Amino acid sequence: MIGRTTLALAVAIPLLAAPALAADDWQTPRTPWGHPDLQGLWTNTTLTPFERPAEMGDKAFLTEEEVAQAEAARQDMIQSRAERPAQKAEAGQNVGAYNLHWLELGTRIVGSRRTSLVVDPPSGRVPVRPEAQQVRADNLVKMFDSYEYMSVWDRCITRGVPGHLFPAGYNNNYRIAQTPQYVVIYSEMINDVRFIPVDGRERIPGDLHLWNGDSRGHWDGDTLVVETRNFSDKGWIATSGSQGRIKGIPVSTELVTVERFTRVDEHTVDWTVTIDDPANYTDTWTVNIPLYFDPDNEMFEYACHEGNWAVYNTLSGARHLEETGEDSSP
Repeated sequence: MIGRTTLALAVAIPLLAAPALAADDWQTPRTPWGHPDLQGLWTNTTLTPFERPAEMGDKAFLTEEEVAQAEAARQDMIQSRAERPAQKAEAGQNVGAYNLHWLELGTRIVGSRRTSLVVDPPSGRVPVRPEAQQVRADNLVKMFDSYEYMSVWDRCITRGVPGHLFPAGYNNNYRIAQTPQYVVIYSEMINDVRFIPVDGRERIPGDLHLWNGDSRGHWDGDTLVVETRNFSDKGWIATSGSQGRIKGIPVSTELVTVERFTRVDEHTVDWTVTIDDPANYTDTWTVNIPLYFDPDNEMFEYACHEGNWAVYNTLSGARHLEETGEDSSP
């Protein structure tokens, strides 16, 4: 939402301006039982694109001047849209979707100044197999044929793992809670909740496949390492348009993800995930996204199923177009 976007920038400025603690002086906070403390309300909204734009070639980092220009341009765009008068659509025209009030448009490039959230391979581009790209294309073309071709996000099931931690256009908030046995990640989007055991328990049988896989965590020094396997093949690796051409790439039962959560300072948790799915990618690939603490942020209920007329209206609208002889394809 524009209010949330503006607030995020206002909070960020004093944080950046405040004297930084020397790296040697800051110590990772601990829970009462001694684990590194990752708890809090975090956001991953960012201006940095998921993949490096093709036109940037091998440019892995922006200069400070380029960062300043990009962030200023985003602020100008937000202000311009906020001041734009509402437009009425005539009968039969496209009525559009959410207005700016509902969107969380990133206003900051990530601190590393990288040109993409994908950090490996060095190209900043996901090594998708042609076969997986074809499955994605087929699903998107058939999306209005049946609910089974629509994303599991549209169907209010889940954004998946690791997809629930990929930034989207809104609801990019995450509350992390801990007990001696679990780390819990509550996502604002779809109210997804992950329970990650950190007590050394055994995994579920290998022939059981779950929407979000079977996660097991352990502490490597001050870093939480989470390996997830046993995925169902019904999900997508990413469900948001913010991931561009990766939205709709299928998940296979071979998928294994390894996540690393590290509290790097008072206001930041560094999150990295490496994705290994040989059925859909020619190599492993890695994403790095910082999670920022915002003391004035709050989470809102995401009543997905309760208000989900999107699937019903989309499919009924497509059937109406077919009855009238019009093209119902996306």
